[in-house]
This record gives sequence, C-alpha cells and structure tokens, in this order.
Amino acid sequence: MIKLATIGTSWITEQFIEACIAEGSYQLSKVYSRTLDKAQAVVDKYKQGKAVDDLADLYQDDVDIIYIASPNALHYGHAIEALKHEKHVIVEKPQFANLNEWQDAHDLAREKDLYLFEAIRHIQNRNYKLLKSLLAQKLVELDQPFLGAALNIGQYSSKYDAYVDAIEHQGNLPNIFNLEFATGTLMDIGVYPIYVAVDLFGMPDQVDYQPVKGPNGVDLMGTIIFTYDTFQVTIFISKAVHSTKPSEIYIGDETIVIPYISEMDRIDVVTRQNVCVQSYQYPELQPMYDEAKYFADILQGAETDYAYQDLEKLSQQVTRVMQDLREVADIEFIKRSH
Repeated sequence: MIKLATIGTSWITEQFIEACIAEGSYQLSKVYSRTLDKAQAVVDKYKQGKAVDDLADLYQDDVDIIYIASPNALHYGHAIEALKHEKHVIVEKPQFANLNEWQDAHDLAREKDLYLFEAIRHIQNRNYKLLKSLLAQKLVELDQPFLGAALNIGQYSSKYDAYVDAIEHQGNLPNIFNLEFATGTLMDIGVYPIYVAVDLFGMPDQVDYQPVKGPNGVDLMGTIIFTYDTFQVTIFISKAVHSTKPSEIYIGDETIVIPYISEMDRIDVVTRQNVCVQSYQYPELQPMYDEAKYFADILQGAETDYAYQDLEKLSQQVTRVMQDLREVADIEFIKRSH
C-alpha cells in the first residue's frame, strides 16, 4: 500500500482522498492542517490516518507520498521540504507559481530519485484519452487545412461576491483573488484548457492574453490566443461569469464538442448539419480516480518511467506558457509579507 499524507483540508483534498480510497492502492496515513480540528474532521470522515498540525509529522517513515493542496504561493516551499525528506510529492494544479520554482523542485526530485507529480485530473480521464486518439485519427484523414479550436471555461466563483465586497469595503481578499497567493483566473481554471491545447497541439509559436482585471490587478476574465504556423486556438476563461458555451475543435465539416473541459465527462462529434454522429461518455464515479490510478501505476512500476517523463515535460511546457501569458498581460504576483 502507498502511504499517503495530505496538506490541506479543502474539498479538492477530500476528493483526492476519496479517489485514492476507491482506487485501492493507497492508505491514508496523515492529514495536516494548521488547525488541528480541521484535520481531525477529515480523519474522522474517512476513518483513516492521523490528524497533525506540525509539518514535521509528515516526514516520518509512515508516509510514502505527500499530496499538496495548499494555496498556490505555498506549493513550492511545501514541495521542497517534502522532497528534502525523501518523500514523493503530488502538487495540485497549478504545480508552481513560475518556471524557476518548477525547475528547482524538479531538479531536487531527480537528485533524490523521487517522483514529483502535478495533479491535473482531466488529462488522465478516459474520455480525454479517447479524445486524443480520435483527434489524431481525424487529423490524418482530414483533406483540408486544420484551422484550430475555441476552448472555453467560465465558472462564477463562490468567492467572487466576497471579493467584490472586500474591494468595496477594503476587507480581506479571498485567496483565489489575491495576488499574494499567486492566484487569479489564469492560474486557477485557465490551466485546464491550456493543458489541453499544449498537449493536443504542442507549444504555440506566439501567445497573447487580454484580461479584464479587478481593482487589485487580478485577472477576472479574459481571452487567450495561441498562434501556430497554420492554425489558431482561442481560449476564454473566467471566474467572474458563468459561461454555458462548450469547447470546440474544428475538423473540416465536423466539430468535436467538449461540454465541460475541466471534467471531460462527455465528448461529441457533430456535423455541420448539427447532427451528433459520435458520442463518448464515461461517467466516472469519482472524478479523480483515473488520476490517482495513474500515479499509483507509476509508483508501483505498472507504468514505465517514460510515462512519468511525458507528464513532467508537459507540466514544464504548461508552466512556461502560463508564465509567458502573465508577462504579456502584465500580471505580477505580490511577494507575501508574512
């Protein structure tokens, strides 16, 4: 069994724990929170592990791998400490705030002969793997130029009203809209379509990001353009509006439609007559199951190191693109004062 510890007690941590329990290769060993009661609540819920409020407790022999779902700005420090203590690491997306952090951490992981994963659930989804295969086949068969895609994700954040109120009354900003925590729309949900675009189409020749910013400079909504030699990919992202538009990939007179790009729960092929001719739907009982299984397969040797190297390369490419987009859009994170 893979002995798992977690940093963080949010819903995403619980979802990952549930996926690991369902997958069957993991045993929950430790749950860390600065507030012990929060960690204990998670332990009580799953009836596994021990609640701790001291990070040093995670570095004992009863832990093999640490899942990190702390605020983005804390990912690097938590990951480095875990690696220094000879623990494999899974970091929730986005893995690190910039390319320098990414390189430092991955260099240390290689030096220690450890795995350092980025948790980005949708690219391990079975529907997504079907999409990659389907797209590759259709591009080979296509007898006209491939022109591109329009990817879309707009989710009205549960924290947006609190952000607006905090701006109006000079209150405390929610972490997700606070540049001190290396967040914003691009960093939080923009990573989903960017991962898809880079994985399916490769690194773009040129990138552009035109965001709508809040008064504190955080990006609330915006349009990204990836320019390639002969085609273009546009990406709409927002955490301040709710969008009902799907994502689309244009293949001649057919369109591959992805209703929810972060979930990949369904993929349709639609003709120009608006007739659905193919549909792929694998409803996972647990959204992070395939991801948890892929990590376990690599850790236990069922997948080759080439699989890990492919993941690592893609993670680096996405980190580079995200950094380039922030530079283009003049988005600068604020160094935390505490």
